[in-house]
Amino acid sequence: MAQEPFGDAHAGQQQPWYPQEPQQQAQQPQQDWGYYPQQPGWDGYAQPQGGYYEQQGTGGYGPTGYAEGGYVQEQYYQPYQEPEPDGIYVPEGAAYSADGYVQPLAVEPEPDTEPMSEAEAGAEVVAEPVAEAPARSSRAAARRGAEGRTGSSSSSLAAKAKAARDKVLTGEHVPSRKALLVRAGAGAAALAVLVAAGLMVGIEGDGGKAAADSGGEPGFSVAHSRVWAAQPAAAVQPGADDTLVGSWLLADAVVRADASGVHAYDRTAGKPTWSVEPPAAGAVPCGLSAGVNQAGLGAALFRPQADPKSPCTLVAAVDTKTGKTAWTKNVSDAKGAYTARVGVTEDKVIAVGDDRAIAWESADGKDVWQYTGQGKFCTLSGGVTGKTVMVASTCADSTPGAQAVALNTADGKVSWWRGLNNQPKTVTVLSAEPAVVLTTGAKPEDDRVFAWGAAGDPAAEIPVIADGGRLDVAHGAFSATPEVFFQDRTLVAAVSPTAPGGPVSVAGYDLDTGKQRWKTAAGAKGAARVVGLDGGAVVLAVDERRDQPAHLSRFPMAGGQEATGGNFPAGTGSLLVSGRVLIGGGQVVVVPEHAGNFGTAAGYQAKG
Repeated sequence: MAQEPFGDAHAGQQQPWYPQEPQQQAQQPQQDWGYYPQQPGWDGYAQPQGGYYEQQGTGGYGPTGYAEGGYVQEQYYQPYQEPEPDGIYVPEGAAYSADGYVQPLAVEPEPDTEPMSEAEAGAEVVAEPVAEAPARSSRAAARRGAEGRTGSSSSSLAAKAKAARDKVLTGEHVPSRKALLVRAGAGAAALAVLVAAGLMVGIEGDGGKAAADSGGEPGFSVAHSRVWAAQPAAAVQPGADDTLVGSWLLADAVVRADASGVHAYDRTAGKPTWSVEPPAAGAVPCGLSAGVNQAGLGAALFRPQADPKSPCTLVAAVDTKTGKTAWTKNVSDAKGAYTARVGVTEDKVIAVGDDRAIAWESADGKDVWQYTGQGKFCTLSGGVTGKTVMVASTCADSTPGAQAVALNTADGKVSWWRGLNNQPKTVTVLSAEPAVVLTTGAKPEDDRVFAWGAAGDPAAEIPVIADGGRLDVAHGAFSATPEVFFQDRTLVAAVSPTAPGGPVSVAGYDLDTGKQRWKTAAGAKGAARVVGLDGGAVVLAVDERRDQPAHLSRFPMAGGQEATGGNFPAGTGSLLVSGRVLIGGGQVVVVPEHAGNFGTAAGYQAKG
């Protein structure tokens, strides 16, 4: 549970450092993120202290990879299995390579079928105004469903999870598994999708049953075609990590950052337009700011070498009009493993590292302030939105040890803090405005989302597991592949069933009360992920199956009634659920989590 501070909220706290002569700072010991045994009884997960591993099936651990949020985790690769007859759709004429991935044919066919009626599709939307929060299973569990496999669930999760406030855990775990599938096909007629009245992305239509376009990109209900595919600016070396570490959607380009560099591609033909020069020879990207400011300035993080255990400490301010680096800075002089996040405001670039938060003037990189935690020997994490830096501070000498701290972006001073007095294992900042953190504990049933008002008003508490489902909230607003989104005082996320065979739902929560506003079961089968907001609605991406085209669905923030969008081309496969989906400028732009599986990026728009 969240604890109110005693007495003066600022008494005895670490206030920000302001520019002065540099001093040597004590290096903090680094933890060893090694292998951890699987804990039985919960959907195949093994949970280490301070980390969060995804485990599925009977595969093995592969090479060490970049871990989102900065934690070094061992990537888990699932051995290839032949899809079941009723599993993932594979277009006729596609072939499997030696490593198990579907090799697409050169021609991508467009479906030419009329949309099915609602009755024919047999889909169903269920709105459930439930008071309790639903729960979350992993993105990996959803992907297992997409691959025709069923996940496992312990008997303890069949019943409602008991609300527990005495332990909490977290961390953005990073599914870095190279999923099966990039499919294109020839000779397969794609089924058109059920279209219900609703809203969403794209451009004008081609005669399908129209859903009402209101607020978002036009043409949501219309079938989409691929209009460009990015041509890689630089090849990732064999065996190198191709994991997405960030992306930006610009007016005329999309930017992808991975081990090959930070590269921009135009949104008309997918051709490379510029690349950011690394701040040091051999440096590789390890993060991007969530977006760019009004002046077009973004920020990128680099590590000095490709080794994921090397420190992620080099900051480059990037002019996205040209791709030129405006200035560079160091978050820390750490030599070993070190993680950081970076964000931009209209006048500052702010990074939150393992042991400090630090701000620079966006114009020239001049030092502004520095904050090192609520006590001594602190470990920090967090991010910036608007005028707030939200920090999770865990210190050896603070009471309680784990605290959620809000800082002003202007001067780095503490606006308010709240204690997490249930001895959390880890705490992940999901958003700064609104202030929301995820805490996870010794048992999955202990996982909680806490939210506060602008002045640190008493926390609303949302259980992550409840009513036979798990709320998909591990990847917050600062992740390269976010899966939980916020609008005003509402949180929206997918709810994955803890038992095999159940549908994925989408739910909205009131951040003032912690109560569920609505919950709607998605009408689609297979893997599905919440991928963004568009025009006052949350967007759910659905993968392609034998009897179902890949498509997007839209759930308005008020009420959550599902509207199913037009189909994507046959052979799209799992692309829409494989990484980041960005919507704007009349296009749906997909930036896959793994370039080796699905390519660099692709743009789609409504036909007509």
